[in-house]
Amino acid sequence: MSGKHRDASWWWPLAEAKRDLVAGVGNPGLWACLFMVILLMCGGADALSVRQLADAAWAYRESGGDILTISSPGGIRGRDCAALGSIDGVQGAMAMRGADAVTPLALPDAPYLAYEVTDGARNLIDIDGDDGFVIASKIGEQLGIGAGDGLVTADGISHTVTGTYAWPNDGRLPQYATTILLATPATELDTMFDSCWVRAWPMTAQIRDALNAVVTKARDVGPIGGTSVPTPTRLNPLLAGNAPGAADYRGRITRFAVVPAMLLSAVAGAAAVLQRRVELAMLRQFGATRPQVAEKMLGVALGWSVPAAVASLGLLALVLAPAAGSVSDALRLFGDVAVRAVAGGLCGLYLGTLAAACLISPRSLPALVRMR
Repeated sequence: MSGKHRDASWWWPLAEAKRDLVAGVGNPGLWACLFMVILLMCGGADALSVRQLADAAWAYRESGGDILTISSPGGIRGRDCAALGSIDGVQGAMAMRGADAVTPLALPDAPYLAYEVTDGARNLIDIDGDDGFVIASKIGEQLGIGAGDGLVTADGISHTVTGTYAWPNDGRLPQYATTILLATPATELDTMFDSCWVRAWPMTAQIRDALNAVVTKARDVGPIGGTSVPTPTRLNPLLAGNAPGAADYRGRITRFAVVPAMLLSAVAGAAAVLQRRVELAMLRQFGATRPQVAEKMLGVALGWSVPAAVASLGLLALVLAPAAGSVSDALRLFGDVAVRAVAGGLCGLYLGTLAAACLISPRSLPALVRMR
């Protein structure tokens, strides 16, 4: 020890803390590993919970859960539907109406359903190619054609296929798996269509209300002769319930993981001090004050806890990264999950360290020596 224990200086406790860390006194590496385990156990539980919510929401979206449709034959103005694309959170909107079936010359007995769609179809359907004369990939497989090829219909007209689209077999309305989409000229936006599709995430009540508002007249007749009111429906009717949202994120039980992180870290900090209680009691006996002993042990704890905390933040960030859709989302999740858990653990660790160091008394030295 430095021999300056009766010195009121605040520098020698820090010098001794540095010496202890360099010499490995008190197993700082072991305590750093234990602290990392605590942070990763508690913070990791919350990070994995958030990751599961994000994965479930993404799977819901990938199954068409981010697309709503509303149908009212001849009751939707194309321009009104297209205007939905200007709402915040809406990725695309298109109006659709039935067209004459397309009968390939190669299969005269197997006509394909065709629909006229407004500009914006590619924002709702993954089209490989350009808008215009777009066929479902299943039709392309049946006829052996793709984008850029010609399709001759039974009436002798040759159409150039401008693009293809895949229609997943995940519960989405099956009639669109073998359909041809025909682009509608912009001059016909003020004409009437049969349905309106909108893709948005998250799907808010405002967007649902706006989708309802595009219906200018309803022609569906109810079972007792009245007119039924069209309502938005999911493109994939097999999707049950709603996707995990902000309420599920705020209500996750693992958000309280910071509490056990603080408690367990406090116990670890106190244990790291108490394992050296004989040495510290001797230090007090030689004249070191309680604040000086606390300063020394806090310096030691800082030396091994900060690297452990930084490493834990990096690992938690790797777990959370796939759950973020943008840089701002990533930073928000990092702060709310990883930083909160690690900060709570550090606070608990330092409070436990200080509390245990302040409990060391020179009067306890004889009893401690006899115990050893």
